[in-house]
Amino acid sequence: MAQPHLQWGVIGSGAIATDFATALQSSERCRIVNVTSSPGRAQPFAAKLGVPRSTDSLEQLLADAEVQAVYVATPHLLHERLALAAIAAGKHVLVEKPLATSADAAGRVIEAARRRGVFLMEGYMYRCHPLMTELLSHLRAGAIGQILHVRADFGFRDARSPHGRLFDPAQAGGAIWDVGGYPVSFARLMAGLALGKKVAEPQQLTAVGHIGPTGVDEFAQATLSFEAGVTAEIACGIRFDLGCAASIFGEEGCIKLVDPWLPGGKRQGLESRFTIEHAGKPPEVVQVDIPRPIYALEAELVADSLPKTQATWPAMTWDDSLANLRVMDAWRAALGLQLL
Repeated sequence: MAQPHLQWGVIGSGAIATDFATALQSSERCRIVNVTSSPGRAQPFAAKLGVPRSTDSLEQLLADAEVQAVYVATPHLLHERLALAAIAAGKHVLVEKPLATSADAAGRVIEAARRRGVFLMEGYMYRCHPLMTELLSHLRAGAIGQILHVRADFGFRDARSPHGRLFDPAQAGGAIWDVGGYPVSFARLMAGLALGKKVAEPQQLTAVGHIGPTGVDEFAQATLSFEAGVTAEIACGIRFDLGCAASIFGEEGCIKLVDPWLPGGKRQGLESRFTIEHAGKPPEVVQVDIPRPIYALEAELVADSLPKTQATWPAMTWDDSLANLRVMDAWRAALGLQLL
């Protein structure tokens, strides 16, 4: 059976949209046919990346009959509104993380997709990568024994700008909304594996953090406690260069991943790895090579999923996205931050 082809429209023209469009140039099954953005930005984006059409009008992009799926690659606060508009137009939708700025808002998007019968997925692209498939296979085979603890970080240092997206509360700034969902989703995935589930939800969350002068969380750390004594420590930052790494500790050893959120450490990288360590033994490096960049694999997963309306595990399902945002909401609440 021939694999499905899928034609995309992109909403947004920033760095993530550029990564997505660049990656899809290597895909024989997915292509971008239209793009919309802020006035004056769509046409240069299209010209640079070989997109055949561009428009300053969201309505025109959504009315384009050739656009079958839409990638929402805008700042967080716009995700809910734009996803709802695309769903109402009958388009399949991939929304860059977070799906929305609260679990309640995400629930509205999911319910709209359910009623309209279109595909919807939150874009945690690392969940679509063969690195995760290989990691889960090794863990299920008992590579480190029973999983006991997880450590996951995603933090970088950016220049503080009161009017910049990352540091403005009115624009859904802050570390948890921007990158905190990665370690949350990883911890829940690993805890689920330890407990014989697809994902697990923490029974308790405690948190500390630093709220900067603009009123956003510039650093946040949380301890999660799951069933059967499984624990996780997660951290994120936008003014703290924590690095991007994760470790899984088991009864018989540990597995370490360098930059699991962007496997290979490059936006268009084609290789990644993890290391299995046991006391008294040389480390085992597991290499994972891929044929196309990660965003192309993510887009092709959407194509593979149709006509279903949800992706399959370990990619983000609707319930997974909702539960992940509930933890993020609780993390923010523990630091005294308000929902938008």
